[in-house]
Amino acid sequence: MNKYLKIIRDHWFMTVTPQRLALLRIATGLFSLWYLLSRFDMLQKMGKNLEAFDPIGVLSWMKHPISPELFWWISIGVILLNILYIIGWKFKSTGPAFAIVALLYFTYRNSWSMIYHNRNALILHIIILGLVASADAWSWDSWKRTKKGFKIPKAHWQYGWPIQLICTVTVGSYFLSGIAKLAGDLALEWANGSAMRSQVAVDAIRKEMLGSESAPLFDFLFEHTWLFLGMGILTFVLELGAPLALVKRRWGMAWAALTWMMHWGIFFIMGISFRYQMSGLIFLSFFDLEKLWNPSRKEKVSEYAKKETNNGVSKPVILFDGVCNLCNGWVKFILKREKNQQYLFASLQSETANKLLVDNNIPQNLSSIILIENNTIYHKSDAVLRICRNLNSPWHLGSFFGVIPKILRDFIYDIIAANRYRWFGKQQKCELPQTDQKMRFLEL
Repeated sequence: MNKYLKIIRDHWFMTVTPQRLALLRIATGLFSLWYLLSRFDMLQKMGKNLEAFDPIGVLSWMKHPISPELFWWISIGVILLNILYIIGWKFKSTGPAFAIVALLYFTYRNSWSMIYHNRNALILHIIILGLVASADAWSWDSWKRTKKGFKIPKAHWQYGWPIQLICTVTVGSYFLSGIAKLAGDLALEWANGSAMRSQVAVDAIRKEMLGSESAPLFDFLFEHTWLFLGMGILTFVLELGAPLALVKRRWGMAWAALTWMMHWGIFFIMGISFRYQMSGLIFLSFFDLEKLWNPSRKEKVSEYAKKETNNGVSKPVILFDGVCNLCNGWVKFILKREKNQQYLFASLQSETANKLLVDNNIPQNLSSIILIENNTIYHKSDAVLRICRNLNSPWHLGSFFGVIPKILRDFIYDIIAANRYRWFGKQQKCELPQTDQKMRFLEL
């Protein structure tokens, strides 16, 4: 019995830092603030349509909607509370206040015409974060305390259980969606793809009749019935299998990544956007967010890693798999589009790269591109995004993908790296560069 209690305790009351909980507070607050500001005019017009009012949930007792003038002032008040929630000002009061107000405000919004279930998870996340100590770091309150000599609290289980609860709420929303599909009239037709294919077709016809364009991939996908079978099965696996994401952390991260990609697939197939889900913010609780602000190992790089130019400035070095067609293509891509000739290259199979790896205590890993720049070592997706910063327009915009959590980026990177030979092929030996580029390769 004690063994199982220990498992439950370690799982639900894991020790995490207050910064991680604070980041979830800021992320949910910023998304809700974006929604309130971008939809402000639309919400005010909605409030004037008194005949369409049909109260639901905690507001089902209302007989009539509030006046448009009062609703305008309430909207301003919600926005102000949202800002205080983000910055963490007097959070013991403003946190619970915003949690309650957000529930009431979004319930009121859903009392017109259509109930938007895709925002339920956001509100539940805000309620949890507003009622716990999510402003013990990265907030106005914590800044004021540090000015008085207090330190930011260390990692503690009180910051862990709210994160686990948020994960459970997220998983529960998808599991209920799967149960609803099974309980509906179409039931298992969702799994064989026929129901999904019909829904996509109806959606495309409706959009065409209303004068808007169908989803980008509709014309291609509709002719391939077998694709809908695969997507139907995947949908059921992700929804009904969602509780497995709570068993192990790695399972949770994999489930979050796949579900995030599923929402982008829905967008490209049906043109339907679930913004909170597509942004990835709904899945942040499944990842170790501390790595977002500490993405790279800061290590002292040996003098061997530095190659001086004529003016004495050190150049960054890119280590890559020299027999991989994809990696060689990436090097050629960089050579053609870099802002200036600043990068030096070395294949991971070379003696030069091996010495760099040994001198800097970097494990030999042919599946990872490595960038050594300004005494900092970047691996995998961090290296790719760092390189993108120094490419010509528009390729430098690729660096903005850094907003995606590192673990999710590296998860996708690892899938491509593991299949790079199968998908793109390989060479028997390292490809020799052109004559005018040989000076850029350290082993030549």
